[in-house]
Amino acid sequence: MEPRVNAAPESGANPLLARCSEETRAVLYELGRVRSFGSDDLLYGEGEDTAVVLFPLEGTLQMSKTAPRGRRQVLCTVDSQGCGGICLLTMADRGPADVRALKGGRVLALERDAFQRLARTDPLLCQAGWHGAAQCLSHLSNLVENLSFNKVSQRVALLLLEATGQNGDLVRLTQADLAAEVGTTREVVARCLAGLQTAGTIRLGRGRITVMKRELLSLEV
Repeated sequence: MEPRVNAAPESGANPLLARCSEETRAVLYELGRVRSFGSDDLLYGEGEDTAVVLFPLEGTLQMSKTAPRGRRQVLCTVDSQGCGGICLLTMADRGPADVRALKGGRVLALERDAFQRLARTDPLLCQAGWHGAAQCLSHLSNLVENLSFNKVSQRVALLLLEATGQNGDLVRLTQADLAAEVGTTREVVARCLAGLQTAGTIRLGRGRITVMKRELLSLEV
């Protein structure tokens, strides 16, 4: 991790830090460390010592697990708005997943023990911790439900629907990225996408998917 940044406290787009008092925010920046990262940088590896609480400031992080044979499963995508501005997935002694950057930015990392001490005296931080944990648990529960009970075609259709708002919208994901999101292999996703393209539901491009008929996608869910 980079050396501590001695900069004036700032909230950026993080809603939790924006709500904190100036005194609390100053303590968070004094005890924590700001880490800058570029796209595709690995911040923490699965199984590494972590025990930190993250406050995303800018950019986007993605947490994923990779099986010994190379198959990858995305657990969640984290930005300054996610879970109210706080991420607790790296709070355990050992990181449960890789934490990699999708989009360059900065994150404030605070050691777990320091966060727990502050949360005992600051009701806002305490409430934010509980809220973040509840949001995380709900998201992971939905992920398990989706992977367990929905077919691959349903999971692909749902992801494309959630990523678009109208016909003609682009989803900038490779087939490998899409496979990691929906919990399957690239080959299975390729067959699924080929069928949707044949039906006129989507149009495939290099590293992107254009949704042509969202109403047909809805029928797949």
